This record gives sequence, structure tokens and C-alpha cells, in this order.
Amino acid sequence: MLRNVTGVILAGGLSRRFGSNKALAPWGGKKLVEHMAAKLSPLFPEVMVLAKNRGDYGFLRGVNVRVEADLLPENHPLGGIYSALSLAGTKSVFVCGCDMPLLDPELVRRLWKAGRRHDAAVPVWNLRLEPLCGIYSRNCAPAIDAMLREGCFKIQELFNRVRTRFFLHEEVQAVDPAGLSFMDVDTREDFKRVGKARREAAAIYAR
Repeated sequence: MLRNVTGVILAGGLSRRFGSNKALAPWGGKKLVEHMAAKLSPLFPEVMVLAKNRGDYGFLRGVNVRVEADLLPENHPLGGIYSALSLAGTKSVFVCGCDMPLLDPELVRRLWKAGRRHDAAVPVWNLRLEPLCGIYSRNCAPAIDAMLREGCFKIQELFNRVRTRFFLHEEVQAVDPAGLSFMDVDTREDFKRVGKARREAAAIYAR
């Protein structure tokens, strides 16, 4: 278990492209957000689900799972990270989306280990940053606060202001060769695509 870090699931998005609240979509006999909470629970002393409406998540159960309301009305990841850092009682938070059901726990462990001497640790996959699979320390809070006051919501700008450990493509590939951890669900088509990837991966590992 990773010490002094809270696992945070962002579930406050509007899910416009999905057509309904994707956090509540069925996945493997559970709701998507429920699946994510179960995946993170063995990794962290506490898992926090951040939502706009806490009442939508009363079904979540777990000795180390709690639901909190997002502190900011806007829907952007930077605000979610700020809320996570403000509400967590730990030095750092691991932040992921509610729509990343193929997240590899070992990737999270290695990301945490790699970033322990930095303010943030973020994977890079196919030349793209994956900030919603990242670890952020309290040292990021002042920089995020300044950005919000400036009206700057580009999360990439944060990495110019804090000490960031970029977990490079080759490092990710050693754990998650196909980058399945970063497959997210924005549309119904994505939902089918990620489901297919899960079935294909299960078939490979069963051989």
C-alpha cells in the first residue's frame, strides 16, 4: 500500500459526449466508478471520489472510500486536482478519471516511486502527457491557485511551474505494453472499444 497518498477519482464531468453520467455506466457487474474505487482501494489508505453531486454516489461502499463534493463549479481537470489536494489529508494525491477501467495498478506503484522527490509525476504515452493518471503533492496547490486566479486552465502549464517527473513512454511500456491504462470513455463508441480491449487482454493473459 502506498503511504501518505490518497487515491482520487474525478467523477464531476458533464459526460456530454457520452449522453448520460458515464461514472454510473455498468462495467463488469458494477458501475464504472465503483469498479475504479475497487481497483484503487488496495493501493491507498483512502480513496476519494470527487463529484458535483454527492447524492449520486450513495451506493459506494468501502472502509476506505469516501465521496466529496468538488470545491469548484467549473468542469476542468485543474479544478479537480485543486479540490483533491484541498480535501485530502495526505501529502500527495493520485488523480485519475472515473472512465479509465483498464488502469494498471503496477503503473501507479511505479509512478509513485519515480516521483517521490518531485512535486508531480505524470506519464507520457505516444508523445502525449497523461495528467489524469498523475501524482500531485501539496506543493502544487499554490501554483494551481495562481493559475486559477489568472484564468489559466491548461493543465500542461502546471508542469512548467512545479518540479515534474515525466514518466516516459518506455517506462510505461515496461509495465503496460499497450498503454491500456490510458484508454478512457468519452463516448458510447469508446465504451465498446475499451470493453473489446479488456476482453482481448483477458484472452491473451489466459493463454
